[in-house]
Order: sequence, then structure tokens, then C-alpha cells
Amino acid sequence: MAPGTSGAVARSALPELVRAYAERVGVSEPSAARTVRLGQVGEMLLKQGAKRLAFTAVEDLAVASVAFAWRARFPMLGPLALRVTDGYDRTQGRLDVRLLGLPLQRNRGPELAQAEALRYLAEIAWVPQAIHTNPHLEWRELDHRTVELATRIQGNRIAVRLIFNEVGEIAQAVAERPRLEAGNALTPWIGVYSDYQQLGGVRVPTRAEVSYELPDGPFTYWRGRVTSLELRDQGQAPPLG
Repeated sequence: MAPGTSGAVARSALPELVRAYAERVGVSEPSAARTVRLGQVGEMLLKQGAKRLAFTAVEDLAVASVAFAWRARFPMLGPLALRVTDGYDRTQGRLDVRLLGLPLQRNRGPELAQAEALRYLAEIAWVPQAIHTNPHLEWRELDHRTVELATRIQGNRIAVRLIFNEVGEIAQAVAERPRLEAGNALTPWIGVYSDYQQLGGVRVPTRAEVSYELPDGPFTYWRGRVTSLELRDQGQAPPLG
């Protein structure tokens, strides 16, 4: 099925690796849910050289479109906390950092939109319902363990490579992603998934870490653990992005 159309994704449009993965994790047909909601805990570096900060977060990932919203709280001192919103709403990316309700950082723009849409693609293992439901995804098998997952934003095609392990689980997502701290230069970007468990009726990786490959070595800026997964319908789902 061509991207941009409505309705379920034809099984014949999916590579065998992806069809087998969907069955393995418990997704065999299109989903009526609007979003998948994840609870997360972890730690993050907001910039190189900074102290790692613990966070708790809620992330909503769309099932039938390329969209998500990540809302995180970073405790600072007593009741003080940084609040970070990261998202993509099918038209633009969004990154906001606030302290005491006051904006410390606010980013928008086409490069951010590309970076955020890539994040959705890379996190497909956390919203496997989209495999059979999201018509905006393009799948292409590259070899016996690698699949390219792509979508189109602002007239451009963007893609990540999903690397499967020996038991057929998505183990890595790899892309060239614009890096804000480097003037949006495309930078090798790798997400690593592990510890698949049953949550919300499907098997998903419950641990992950994300790194940029920099000239002086990998910069791992995000490590997290999924603590819950909930399917949400039209009435429950919040706005994304």
C-alpha cells in the first residue's frame, strides 16, 4: 500500500523478516488503538560533558501515523525539575525545555522535523502495532538480518536501518540523523534494544540506549527502561507533538 493512504498495510508489502517479527511479538493484524503509551525511567545527558540526569517519562507513539510525544521530568533539587517535551506531529518537530514553567530551550524547524521523524521510525519496536496499521511506512529488506524502514516528510524520504538478532528481534536501529549540537550536521546515530518482555499484550524491548558516533568515539546520551505499555483509543489519546 502506498504511503499516505488510509487503511491496513497489506501483508504482502512487508518483508518476511518484518512479518515474522510481528508474529513473534504478538501483532498479527491491524490495531484499532490510536496510540501506544509507554512509561519510562532512565538517565540522559542533555549535552556533552554534562552530568547524567535521571528522568521519568511518558511517551505516546501513534499507531496509524508518524507522530509521537515524549514528556519527561528531570528532578533537580527538592521540588525543582526540568521538564522536557520532545515530539513530532506529522508536520513539525518540537523540543522544549522548561524550568519552573519558564522556557530554557525551544527548537523548531525542518531539520528538527527530520530528526524527530527518524526517532519515530527507530522506535518502531515500541509500537509494533504500526507494522500492520501505519500506511505511511515503507519497508525494504536489505539482507537476511537488515530491513530499511522509511517515510516521507516535507517531500523528502528519510530512513533507518533495523538490524535483527539471531532470534528475529529488532536489536538495533541505525541512521544518519541531524544533530542539533553540531549545527544539524548528519551524524551516525545508533539505538540498541534488549531485554524483550511481555507488556500490554505484546513483546517489546524493555531496555535501550542511544548514541551518536562522534570522531572521538560514541556519545551515549540516553539510557532507559520501559516500565509499562498501554494501548489507548481515540478518547484517551492526547495530542501528539
